[in-house]
Formats: sequence, C-alpha cells, structure tokens
Amino acid sequence: MTWADTFQIITAALGAVGGSALIIFGLSSWLGKVWANRILEQDKFKYSQELESLRSATQNFHSSLSLTNATYFETKKAFAEKRVQAISEVWKRFIEFRDKSPSEIIWLDILVQEEYGEFSSNPKFNGFEKGTELGAICDIIPKELDILRPFMDDITYQLFGTYTATVARLCFYLNKCCSGNTPEYDWRNDDGVIRILSAGLPEEEYQQFQNEKWSVQILLNFLQFRISNHLKSIATGADLAKEAMEHAIEFSKVITAIRDDETLKKANKALHRTSR
Repeated sequence: MTWADTFQIITAALGAVGGSALIIFGLSSWLGKVWANRILEQDKFKYSQELESLRSATQNFHSSLSLTNATYFETKKAFAEKRVQAISEVWKRFIEFRDKSPSEIIWLDILVQEEYGEFSSNPKFNGFEKGTELGAICDIIPKELDILRPFMDDITYQLFGTYTATVARLCFYLNKCCSGNTPEYDWRNDDGVIRILSAGLPEEEYQQFQNEKWSVQILLNFLQFRISNHLKSIATGADLAKEAMEHAIEFSKVITAIRDDETLKKANKALHRTSR
C-alpha cells in the first residue's frame, strides 16, 4: 500500500465522521428547539392559568366591594331620612318642654340672692311652690327621647339633656326657697347646677358662664341657641357627606391596591416573557 492509498483511506474516514458529526449536531439542535418550545408552552400555559385565576379572584373581589359600597350608600340614605324625621321630633319635644317650663324660675333673675327669702314670706309668690314642685317637673320632661336615640348624635342628646336638667334643677332650687329652706348660696353656685353645666358644656363655655355670671334667661337662651344651631347643622347632612367622602376615598384605595397587586403584576410579566 502506497502513501497515496493510505491518505485516501484516512481522508474518506474523516469525511465519514465529519458527515455524522454534522448530522448529530443538526439533530441535537432540532431536538433542543423542540424541547425548548415544549417547555415554553408548558410555562405559558401554567402562567396563563395562574393569571386567569388571579383575574377571576380579583373580579369577584371587585364585584363584592362594589356591592358593599352600593349597600353602604343605600343604608346611609335610609338613615339620613330617618334622622331628618328624628330631628323634627326632637325640636318639637324641645319646644313643648320649653313652653311648659315654669316661668317662675325667671324670678331668680328679678330678685337677687339676698332677696330669695321673699319667695316664702311674700304672699304674692304663694303659687310658686306648687308650680315648681318635683311632680310638676317630672310631668313635663320628655319621656320618649330614647326611642329616637339611634338616629340622634351624641351632641344633640347631651345638649337636650343639659337643657332639661338645668330647668329641673332651677325649679328644685326655687322650690326650696318657696318652702322656707332658702339656700345660703346663689343658684349659680348650686352643686346640681354646677354638675349639670360642667358636664354638658365645654370648659371654655362653662367658665364664661361662671365669670360673666349669666342670668337664668341668658343661660337658657344660650342652650336653646346651641341646640337649634346643632340641629340645623346635622339636618344639612354635612357630617354624613363627610363620612361618605371618607368611605369613597377608602374604597378607591382598596380598588387601586387590587390593581397594583404585586402577584398580578408578576404573572403578567411572566406571561409576557413566554409570549416572545
């Protein structure tokens, strides 16, 4: 065998091996692409399912929130209508009580504390004791305000209670004078009056009452003014409007949080990657 023959055999062998290598490389590349596509399709299907599940859950939650929101406003509307009726009834009861209150207590302004003994010694005041006795006051104090309590705010209830309790305590004080047990202190310093007003008025207003030594008429007019103004304020629904606005803001925040949910954003990104 010559060198030429040997060279031809080696060249043929290398050529055969080289062809096989090319075939193997081609098959490997094709199989790699096939499996890669299968994996990508599987991932795409997986993330699509997860995304659809998240979207469904989000939509259900969004629908529930919308229903809750609608129910809230419908309930508030019904409550507002009931409260307007309650306000009208409260003012009616207040006027009735004010008009039935014994006018005799105004004489605590006409006379000074040193003259309060006149209520028991002067025949002109003989009818005052009966008009200010405990039974007479109990008969005119409204008994059914608690029925309206669910539709009244606490300030209304407090102001009304302060007014009726003040009138009752002034009657009690005057009645003691009429019965001959005249207190040695002015009605403004009566423990009952102090307790009622200090609990029913802000500290600043109570101090103003004491420092300026309000008369009975000024005090009762002030309390009536406070009740009237407060009822006007809540009748406009300003507080309910504020509450509704705060609710709407919180509802908006919840919806925004759902839309910005990190899990949903990640699923969207993964789906986007697999679709390339």
